[in-house]
Amino acid sequence: MKKILLLLIALVGAGIIYLAVAGSKLQVITTEIEISAPPSKVWSILTDINNWQEWSPIIKDSHGTASVGSELTITTIGKEQGKDGPKYNPVITGLEEPNYLRWRAHMLTGFIFTNYKVLKLEESNSGTRLIHKEMFKGLLAPIFCGQMEKGVPPMLNSMNQALKDIAEK
Repeated sequence: MKKILLLLIALVGAGIIYLAVAGSKLQVITTEIEISAPPSKVWSILTDINNWQEWSPIIKDSHGTASVGSELTITTIGKEQGKDGPKYNPVITGLEEPNYLRWRAHMLTGFIFTNYKVLKLEESNSGTRLIHKEMFKGLLAPIFCGQMEKGVPPMLNSMNQALKDIAEK
């Protein structure tokens, strides 16, 4: 019985070590879109966080100010009709007008799960190239890696397309 208990403790310990090592690696998902509008116009839409729910198909409610250190309140649209999706409170950690917005959001504590979002605007021949990244890190990130690789790109692409549609009006 003692040997089985020691084996279980060793296996749990090995699992925690594995998750700690794998979770320390940053998982990055990147999407891009060309928008036929100048970066200044796209930037003004992106930084008007209080109105994201007016154009984004994945945001149900959003509040906050686009400034470094500002805490935002974001509620996503749920999978079931009429239900809210996850609600989180990212903090803006980087802002370079009119090209770069970055935030960080923690679930429980940073070592459990951290999400970073980067919205980068580059001037292009057609107007603006939006590079939209989501990055994940923490103990739970390896567990949800496959789900994020499947589910996150379509969400980002739908938000990118909606931004393109409103910016090109």
